[in-house]
Amino acid sequence: MLNKVTGWCAVLLSLMAFYPSNMAGGLSCIGFYISLFAMFIGAYASSSGKYVYFNLVFLFSLINIFVINDGTNVFLFSQQNDWVYVLSMYGIFAVVSVVCFGLLRKETLLAQLDAVN
Repeated sequence: MLNKVTGWCAVLLSLMAFYPSNMAGGLSCIGFYISLFAMFIGAYASSSGKYVYFNLVFLFSLINIFVINDGTNVFLFSQQNDWVYVLSMYGIFAVVSVVCFGLLRKETLLAQLDAVN
């Protein structure tokens, strides 16, 4: 029950990150980090074997970062923008994604080992 509530809270938090991400300036950075935090919560909630929460949060985070976010969307590459900032934010997103996927794999492996014993 706790994982279900936590999972839906992570999905809701990921959706709520759309609003500050659409704003200019520092709020878009806050929306970016809210999306990353929601990914960690979604990975925790999906540790029981139901990946639906993390999959939804990851999908919403992808949409948020690559399309909606004012500081990191893909359309900034067509303009003369600070590419170092955009690529560093993409790097942070990639690292957090790999860590979350690693947490999911570790929890799944531990659950399978417990089932064997």
